[in-house]
Amino acid sequence: MRLLVLFLLLFSSFAFAQCPPAGQDHFLSSQEKIDAFVDQYSGCERIEGNVDIVAGLVGFADVGENPTPINDITGLYFLKVINGDFTISLDIAELDGFNNLTDVNGHFEITSSNTLTKISGFNNLVNAKSVTIALNPILTDVGGFRKLKRVFESLEIGNSPGIQTITGFENLQIIGDELNISKNPVLTSMPSFNQVESIGDDLNITLNPILEEAIGFEKLETIGNDLNIENVKIIKGFSKLRTIERFFDIRGEGVEEVPSFPLLETVGAAFRIENTSVRSMQGYNSLKRVGEKYFLEDWFIVSNNKLLSSVVGFGQLEKVEGNVEVQKNPLLSDCSWLCNIINNGEITGSLIIQENIGDCISAIAVILICDDDFDDDTIANVVDLDDDNDGILDTLEGNATRDTDKDGYPDSMDLDSDNDGCFDVLESGFEDPNNDGVLGDLPDDVDFNGLIINETTGYTDPADRNNNRLYDFQELNIPNPGKNNIIQLCKNSNDIDLFDVLLGSPDRGGTWSPALKSGTGVFNVLEDKEGIYTYTHSDPICGDLSAEVKVEFSSELSPGINTEVVICDDLVEIDLFRAIEGEPSPNGFWSPELASGTNIYNKNLDFESSYNYVIVDRECGTLQATVSLVKSEEPNTGSNGELQICEFADSVNLFDYLNGEPDEDGIWSPALPNGVFNPSQNPSGIYSYTIDNGVCGRATSTVNVEVVRNSQLNNVRIEVNDFSSTNNSIEVFVFSKRAYEYSLDGLNYQLDPFFNNVDGGLQTVYVRGIDGCEFYSEEVFVKTYPPFFTPNNDGQNDFWRLKDFPDIGYTIYIYSRFGRLIKSVSSTTGFWDGKENGKEIQSSDYWFKVVTETGEVLHGNFSLLRK
Repeated sequence: MRLLVLFLLLFSSFAFAQCPPAGQDHFLSSQEKIDAFVDQYSGCERIEGNVDIVAGLVGFADVGENPTPINDITGLYFLKVINGDFTISLDIAELDGFNNLTDVNGHFEITSSNTLTKISGFNNLVNAKSVTIALNPILTDVGGFRKLKRVFESLEIGNSPGIQTITGFENLQIIGDELNISKNPVLTSMPSFNQVESIGDDLNITLNPILEEAIGFEKLETIGNDLNIENVKIIKGFSKLRTIERFFDIRGEGVEEVPSFPLLETVGAAFRIENTSVRSMQGYNSLKRVGEKYFLEDWFIVSNNKLLSSVVGFGQLEKVEGNVEVQKNPLLSDCSWLCNIINNGEITGSLIIQENIGDCISAIAVILICDDDFDDDTIANVVDLDDDNDGILDTLEGNATRDTDKDGYPDSMDLDSDNDGCFDVLESGFEDPNNDGVLGDLPDDVDFNGLIINETTGYTDPADRNNNRLYDFQELNIPNPGKNNIIQLCKNSNDIDLFDVLLGSPDRGGTWSPALKSGTGVFNVLEDKEGIYTYTHSDPICGDLSAEVKVEFSSELSPGINTEVVICDDLVEIDLFRAIEGEPSPNGFWSPELASGTNIYNKNLDFESSYNYVIVDRECGTLQATVSLVKSEEPNTGSNGELQICEFADSVNLFDYLNGEPDEDGIWSPALPNGVFNPSQNPSGIYSYTIDNGVCGRATSTVNVEVVRNSQLNNVRIEVNDFSSTNNSIEVFVFSKRAYEYSLDGLNYQLDPFFNNVDGGLQTVYVRGIDGCEFYSEEVFVKTYPPFFTPNNDGQNDFWRLKDFPDIGYTIYIYSRFGRLIKSVSSTTGFWDGKENGKEIQSSDYWFKVVTETGEVLHGNFSLLRK
C-alpha cells in the first residue's frame, strides 16, 4: 500500500512539472486554449517556443472551432522564462500580472489590444531580446518593468494615441538597438532612464507634441547612431554622454531648454539645433569633432531659432567635416563662440553666417572679429598687404570687399577664391612647391608689410591667359570636377551615369577611379560595387582636381547578376541558386516555379529557357536576376583531313577539308581568319580546329596541309598498248592524290589519263596539275602496221610492209590462215607483193609475226584484197 501511494505521488509530480517539447509554438487564441495550456504546463517554469496570446488568432488546429473569447489569463502568471517570442494582443482592460516572468529571450510585444488601458505588471522581468508596446488605441498608462536591466535589441513605446504617462524602467542599463518613444500625441511624462549606459542605435523621442520633459540619461555614455529629440519642452541630463556615432538632432518650436552636454566629444555625422524656442545655449566645451565618420551627411547647424540670443561654449571645437551654418537667428548678435574653430580648427565645407544680427551678420564679420592676423604671420590684417600669404596683393583681391565664390571668405582671405579646386597662387602663375596654397615653400618669412620674402615669384600681376581683364584665380577656367555627392540605389535600379550625380557644374572629359565595368562613368547595380568613386580632371597648372560620388545600396539584399548556364547532354539536374553570379541573398523564389519546389532545375521536368530569381525587398521592392539556360552538346570537330594545294591556287576554307560533319564556329590554330588558308602566305603544316564548349567538353581535329611548289613530277608511269591495226592506246599513271590533266600535243588537255585510237609513231605525253603546279612530259613510240593491202598495180597499197615501227632490225614471217609460211622479210626495206613463188595468191586474211633484233616477238594479222 505504501509503495502504491509513493508511486502515485511521483507520477503526480512528474505530470505536474511536464513542459512542452522544445521548438513548439503556442497559439493561445481562445479561453479554451489558455485553460488547456495552464492545465498541462502550469508546473513548467521554462517554455522553449513562442507564446502568442492573441484573441482571435487562428492556427492550423482551429479550423471548424467556435472559440470562446479570452476573459481570464491569470492562470498564465506561472510563466517564468520564455525562450521564444512573447506576443500579447488582448481585449482586456489591464495587464497587471506576469510578475513571475524574468526572461523573454525572444521579442516581447504588447500590440493591437483594443481595450487595454493600463500596463502595470512585469515587475520581475530582467532580460528581453526586445520590448515593443505599440498600436494600443486606448492605452493610457505604461508602468512596471522595475527590474528590467537588459534589452538586447530595441525598446519601443509608441504609435499609441492614448498613452499619457510612462513610468518604471528605473533599473534598465543596456539597450542594444533603438530606444524609441515616438508618435504618442497625448504623452506628458516619460521615465528618466538614469541607469542606461549605452544605446546601440538611435535614441528617438519624436512626435510627442505635448511631452513636457525628457530628463535623465545621467549614466548614458554612447549612442550608436542618432540622437533625435523633437518638440520636447525641457531637455535635461546627458551629463556623461561622450559619443554620438551619427546625428545630433534637436529641433522643433516646442523645445525651450537644452542641456550643456559637458562631456560630449564626438558627433560622427551632423550636429543640428534648429527651429527651436531656445533662448540661450551654453556648454558643449568637450565637443571637438563633427562629421568625420559619414560622407556627405555632415554639417554643423544652429539655425532658425527665433528666440536664441546667446551662445556660450564650443571652446574646443576643432573640426567640422562639412558646412558650418549659423543663420536665421534674428536675435543672435555674437558669434565669437565660433572663433576657436575659425582660428585654430578646420571647416572642410563652407562657413555660412547670415540673417543674424550685429557681429554675427556675416562670415566676413565673424572672421575679422575672430582673427586679427588671418595668415598667422605676426602682421595684423590692418597692416598686412597680403592677408592670406598667397603672393597676391590684397588690393588685387578686393581688400576684403570681394568674395568671388560666395563662401563667406573674402578673396583676400581665401586661398581658392573661385572655388575651382586650384589654389590662387598657382592660377596666378606663381610657385608653390609644397602645394599648401601659400607662396613658395616653408618657412614663410615676411617683411614688415606681411609680404613673403626670399621668393622669386609673387606680387606681380596675376595671370590672365584669355586677356579678358579678369584674373584667372577669380574666374572658373580650370576643368571643374564638380562637388561631392552621395546616391542610394537599389539592386533593381536602372544604370546611372555618375557624372549626372556630381553636384556643382562639372566638366566632361575626366576619368573615374576605380574603373566601372562599363568602362565609362555608367554605374550598373548588378556589376559594380558600392563605395566611393572619384572623378578626376588633370590640369597642367593645378594637377589633379577631383570630386567623389559615394554609392550606397539601400538594402543589403541582392538577387545576384544575370547569368547564363550551359546545360550539357549528360547533365540532368543543377542548383540554379548556386549558379547565379554575384552574391545572391537566400530565401528568394523562382518565377516560373521549378518542378522541385526548391532551387533544383531538372531538364526532364522543367522546360523554360530562363528562370527569374526574385527577392521582395522592403526598401527596394522586387529584385530579380535571370538565369538563362543554354542547352549544349559535346563538341564535334569531325575527323582529321588532308590537303595538297598549289602555291598558285586560290584561297580555300580548311573547314571544307575536315571529314565527317563538324560543328561550325571553332577556332583554328595556327590562327586563320575565318578558317581561310592562303597558299601564297600560309606555310605547310598541321592546322588544328578546336571547339570548346566549356563544361560540355573540348574537341580538336586537324588538317594536314602541304603547299605544293611548282616542280617536275617524278612519280609518273606511262603504259602504251600498241601494235594494233585499229586501236592503239596510252594510259598515264600519276601516283598522287592531287588532280592532274593530260595531253598528247601540249595544247589540248583532258582530265582522263587514257588516250584511245592513238596514231602510230613517236608521241609526247604531257602531264600537269590542274591547279597550275607540277609538270611532266615524256616521248613514247606507238608501234602499228597496215590492216590490209591491194596489190593491183594502181600505185596505192600495192605492197604490205611495217609502218610506224622503231628503227631497229627485225624479221617478218607471213603465214596463211592454216599456218603455212608464205614469205619472210628480213629488213626494214623489205615488203610483200602478194605473190608466192612469183604467182599471185588469192584474197584472204594472213597472219604474221615480227622478231626484232632485241628478241621481242610481235603478232598480228592483215587482209590481202584483190580489186
